[in-house]
Amino acid sequence: MKKFIIGAVLPLVILLAGCTKNQAEKEEKVQTRTVVDDTGKSIVLKADTKRIVILHAMYLEYFFALGKPPVASTGASAGNAMDVINTAETLKPYRGTAEITDLGSAREINAEAVLAANPDVIVTFKGHADRVYDRLVQIAPVVQIDFYAPWQHQTRLCAQVAGREEFAERFIAETESIIKAAGERLSAHRDKTFALFRTDGKTLVSRANKEYYELFGISKPKGYPDDYTPVSLESLAQMNPDYIAFQDSEARAGAYAEFLKGQSVWRSLNAVKNGKVFYFDDSLNSFGPLALRLTAENILKVYSR
Repeated sequence: MKKFIIGAVLPLVILLAGCTKNQAEKEEKVQTRTVVDDTGKSIVLKADTKRIVILHAMYLEYFFALGKPPVASTGASAGNAMDVINTAETLKPYRGTAEITDLGSAREINAEAVLAANPDVIVTFKGHADRVYDRLVQIAPVVQIDFYAPWQHQTRLCAQVAGREEFAERFIAETESIIKAAGERLSAHRDKTFALFRTDGKTLVSRANKEYYELFGISKPKGYPDDYTPVSLESLAQMNPDYIAFQDSEARAGAYAEFLKGQSVWRSLNAVKNGKVFYFDDSLNSFGPLALRLTAENILKVYSR
């Protein structure tokens, strides 16, 4: 009889153990999800990822737009996160809506500060954190994004990190609709040329490319470069655009504009003579979704004047 009982119970024990293992595996799957980043790595994240830390302020606009602001962020190429939050025109609607720990400059990643932020996940652009990557992955999973990829792709990858995929699709569709509507209105002004520049304080640097002009349905001046290239005043005089916009920090663009006022070549340009020189905020250089929405609004204002 004892032999019979042991023989009967043993399969039941094995069955229960198998059920427990299967249940544990199911619970683990429910509690985690996998994101494939732009380095091709499969990153396992908590299903409810709350504490997002970003290592470059360019991704602030993505996570704010997705309704999932990070708990901590570095700044950009200059300054810190609070400088960006307090000055970026793209982030103006979100100021004061979230508490974000400032991690300092993006140029020097402070691993100790990242650790203190207690992240569930760390987000940066591909190649940015290579020097400290091995240290960072000991703190939390690291998701790397290709910042040369289309803004739609970057939005979707950020949304996967934040668990906001469905919202992201609605947001992308809305943003594309805003841009398309602006392009349709602007296409009536293809006879007018528009030149966009940054400056290093010493010269002009073209800031729009072929895709930019096609996206907004506007015309570039003849001779305007298709990539980001220094442009001399003499070359600009040959282009002689109807509209000129600086897309840079107010201080840098303003100082260079003051210098240009003393140059006869500059004063001879149609855009200058007709008062068609404009200033766009430096934050639009991210060419992210919020930047493109604001760009559409700004260019419409330019062509309406």
